[in-house]
Amino acid sequence: MNPLRRWRRWRRERLLRRHAIDDGLWQDTLAASPLFDRLPEMDRQRLRTLTTLFFARKRFFGAHGLVVTDAMRVSVASRACLLILALNQDLDYYQGWRTIILYPGGFVAEREVVDEFGVVHSGPEALDGESMPGGAVVLNWEEAEPRRPGPGQPDEPVDVVIHEFAHKLDERNGEANGMPPLPADVAAAEWAEVFSSAYQRFCGWVDAGEPLPFDDYAATHPAEFFAVATETFLLAPRRLRNALPEVYRMLTRFYRQDPSAR
Repeated sequence: MNPLRRWRRWRRERLLRRHAIDDGLWQDTLAASPLFDRLPEMDRQRLRTLTTLFFARKRFFGAHGLVVTDAMRVSVASRACLLILALNQDLDYYQGWRTIILYPGGFVAEREVVDEFGVVHSGPEALDGESMPGGAVVLNWEEAEPRRPGPGQPDEPVDVVIHEFAHKLDERNGEANGMPPLPADVAAAEWAEVFSSAYQRFCGWVDAGEPLPFDDYAATHPAEFFAVATETFLLAPRRLRNALPEVYRMLTRFYRQDPSAR
């Protein structure tokens, strides 16, 4: 083993020891979200390793007086790492930025939108999450806090952490456009054909007022379609597989996971 690789391994093991997650906290984290219910034990162990590295390498800040606890950090980190669980053994997919900011509730950001006539409109927009290209992930903790549906409540495939970190993966190619960096066995033309066709079909369902497999916010932009589809892929995989099987198959090839088989 060359010296650089040996040093990296030593540093990684040191981080895992110094930032080890308490057993009780880890079990509480897994129990808090349905995302982890059917995760095999081997995958849970791998997820714990990635979550520990994320916990060690990223910085969390609370806004408007919010005190960020270890439980909150591990909750966000574990869901972020579920996306990359089968992609690599480190945090390569989350390189180039370091900060997560948690607000106690919704927050406001300035936005510029170009309408169909090319006119630019600017103004404030209320948000629950935002991924800044090359910068921080910002989350409304009120929405990001994991929860299970109560008796009689609909089980909606919504998780703002999964959504914003899907954007982070998408942004690795530059501006988020619904096409993250693809593995060697997935051709860009194939991905574009599948997602473009599915996006147009979904927008048609929205316009026609037809029942939708997931939130109509996915119709606002191809990047939002990818992020919302990713939420559904992990939270309600059979729903996505039944409604848009070609999208489901493409996501299994990208994430190297098949949640419907768990």
